[in-house]
Amino acid sequence: MLNENCGLFAVYHKDSSFNVSAQIIEGLIALQHRGQESAGIAVSNGENIQTYKGMGVVNDVFPKEVIKRIKGSFGIGHVKYSTNGFSNYANAEPLTVKYKGEFFSVAHNGQIENSAFLRDLFEEKGTIFFTTSDTELIPHLLVTNLKGAPSTWNPENIAKLIDKHISPSYSLLLLFKNKIIALRDRYGYRPLAICETDDAVYLASEDSAFKFFKLNNSKIREVEPGEMIEINSEGLKSYKINKNNKYRYCFFEHIYFARPDSNIYGDNVHLMREKLGELTAKEHPVEADIIVPVMDSGFSAALGYSKASGIPLELGLMRNKYIGRTFIDPDIQERKLSVRRKLSPVKEVIENKDIVLIDDSMVRGTTMKHIVKMLKENGAKKVHIRIASPMVVNTCYWGIDIPDKKDIIGANKSKEDIKRIVNADSLEFLSLQYLSNYLDVKVANYCFHCFQT
Repeated sequence: MLNENCGLFAVYHKDSSFNVSAQIIEGLIALQHRGQESAGIAVSNGENIQTYKGMGVVNDVFPKEVIKRIKGSFGIGHVKYSTNGFSNYANAEPLTVKYKGEFFSVAHNGQIENSAFLRDLFEEKGTIFFTTSDTELIPHLLVTNLKGAPSTWNPENIAKLIDKHISPSYSLLLLFKNKIIALRDRYGYRPLAICETDDAVYLASEDSAFKFFKLNNSKIREVEPGEMIEINSEGLKSYKINKNNKYRYCFFEHIYFARPDSNIYGDNVHLMREKLGELTAKEHPVEADIIVPVMDSGFSAALGYSKASGIPLELGLMRNKYIGRTFIDPDIQERKLSVRRKLSPVKEVIENKDIVLIDDSMVRGTTMKHIVKMLKENGAKKVHIRIASPMVVNTCYWGIDIPDKKDIIGANKSKEDIKRIVNADSLEFLSLQYLSNYLDVKVANYCFHCFQT
């Protein structure tokens, strides 16, 4: 099972009488694909912070009365998949704590690599943890090293502490009663974007979340790796905390996680996925009647494969839009049930056809085995699988939560074994070498750990 990471969203409105709660919730809806376990917001009116969160998707967590009750001109929000910790209310974010008579809140996307070491270190000193989330390490780190009330803490000191002690990956939002601080780790594993308009400043895991707002004279860019942003009533300040230039952008954001209309790491996600499909067609051509994408994440790659190969694209599998992304579900049995009800073959399209089945990635192989079975039961003569990414052969500890190596089919089986297991007529993956050649000099900026033994 390939688990999702999390989504971050923040607003600082220049009008102190404006209530940003509705905007944060709207931003979280745009980022719902990044986490469906829990959602939460923390909002400040300049004096106090109010937090509201719950288990489930955004529309279920926030009743309309929340917008009227949780008021403030700036705040942060979070949608979660628990890459480190259990799925429960205590782990839902933002985490809000009280120290020296003031509340402050933290929202985190990523996974802290040295979390076990830090937790042991704090516990040896008598610290009590109230969650199993690695995010809780951050408030403990701050309160044990900084003096005075949280609103008086120096932003650079905050960022330097985190950079020194917290191992990537992380993109962070911190809310204080008088400001918002955003920080991206020195390697840039997880994306984070900022948008300045005439009226407000927005932050989000993906820039597609900004499209729901009035972007008058907007300036949109990515927060740089190692950069810290401070936003308060005086405006926006940027600090370069770590000038490391060896980036490690997670390529799985392009393959699977991000929305197609987002721009991350300097490229549009849809166009990158289309290019991955084109590269797969060039590296692994096959004769067939139609191209069929595994909806929805395989569509862009299938479009690229179709354009490059000249084989027509057909929607031979229809997706029930009311079923969540199966990889995102933390319960394996529920995920398997979701697979069975998620996709429906269109017999009239696939019957008596040789099919090229395109998907973005393969981790366990269980989903693909079921899809091939459905296609052949509905009359497909041959099913040639083309995966528009390299074979996943390793775990990931930096915010994706790819399972133990024993659960990764590519780490334990050869390509021929996998082809036989899923009952495909042929199976090919875009090779890492072919992808690297395309990326050229950009390849040095990406993390491909999950594709390498």
